[in-house]
Amino acid sequence: MIRKRLGPLGLAIVLFFLSILAVGPLTQWWGSLYIKPGVIETASENLIPTLFQGTLLQSMALKDPTLVPMYGSSEFGGGGPYNPTKLFAGKPTDWTPYLIGHAGSLDLIQTLYAGAQDLKGKKIVLSLSPQWFNNGGIAQNTFAANFSALQAYKLLFNPSLTIQTKTALSERLSQFNEVKHSYPILEGLLKYYGRSDPESRLMEAFYWPIARVEMASLEIQDTLKTIKVIQKLSAQEIAKNASDKSWKTLPDWSKMQEIATADVGKNENNNSFGVNNGFYKKNIPNLNKLKNSLVKGRLYPSPEYSDLNLLMRVLKDEGADPIFLIQPVNGSWYDFTGFPKQQRQKYYSQVREMADHYGDALADFSGHEYDKYFMNDPSHPSEKGWLEIDETLDKFVHQKS
Repeated sequence: MIRKRLGPLGLAIVLFFLSILAVGPLTQWWGSLYIKPGVIETASENLIPTLFQGTLLQSMALKDPTLVPMYGSSEFGGGGPYNPTKLFAGKPTDWTPYLIGHAGSLDLIQTLYAGAQDLKGKKIVLSLSPQWFNNGGIAQNTFAANFSALQAYKLLFNPSLTIQTKTALSERLSQFNEVKHSYPILEGLLKYYGRSDPESRLMEAFYWPIARVEMASLEIQDTLKTIKVIQKLSAQEIAKNASDKSWKTLPDWSKMQEIATADVGKNENNNSFGVNNGFYKKNIPNLNKLKNSLVKGRLYPSPEYSDLNLLMRVLKDEGADPIFLIQPVNGSWYDFTGFPKQQRQKYYSQVREMADHYGDALADFSGHEYDKYFMNDPSHPSEKGWLEIDETLDKFVHQKS
């Protein structure tokens, strides 16, 4: 009698799990119906942080060959009319970027952005910032503010990634308090993932179905958040972004450079550091304290290089076609603060070597440290700087792989 009951009970349990697992993808399919033409471009222009930790909008963007994912951080908030979302709005050269990231989106966070998706054959841009590469690497609070458990699960269940890559990522993610304290199921799966001993294999098998259920729950939450954001976007902006690209053409690059240089010059005319007037005026009272204040500054070694290596491994496994953007620092300002030149050069050369090892393209602007008007402050490109970056990225997008 007991054996007869176990069969239906087991079947009921299996059907229960399968129904839960199906809810997440079905909800995301339902959410995709809200993503009409122009929505993704409008969301990208508005840099909405709640969307960066999801997967729905990015997965939809990847289906459009004219949208190029661009991962970065705080530099995405600058550039004025030469911010790539604004310059390439309307796809005047047949593409526009989908910006993913804000302040705090360091290499490990970008690894989650990338590892949660299918990037095979997809051109993508990854913007690196020198200031990430400090002695401690990404801080616990920065990680917590930008971490996405949904992306971590998607990464672990991504069939394109090797077991070795996933195991390395599991070990790295397990080091953060946000994972340990907020996601015990994920922590358990990460702890035992990819290990060959019998106990670990048994525990991984135990956590696997529970993790899939939690991932489905997170997919539902992502869908609801995405729909909520979409409903608040400007209908006028969406309509404009959905219109025919003929509404906009770009002037000649050299002509735009003349205009951008003149505009930046007007806003950087009260100092010799190549920073904007507002930044300099704000720091005038502290100039004596700032002088030679960073003589012990370091960009190498740093745990951030290991995280960058993980990012490059993920992109290699997925078969993506990436270009890494090396932003410069403001050489004049860094010299004033005493930050060692050799440390800056070590950072630049290390990134070059790593990109070369993986066969990744580089948009290397490290030689612009002392270029007049290229920077807006110590670490962010000006409008002129962004325009030069835009031209390089436009060439990359149109270059055949």
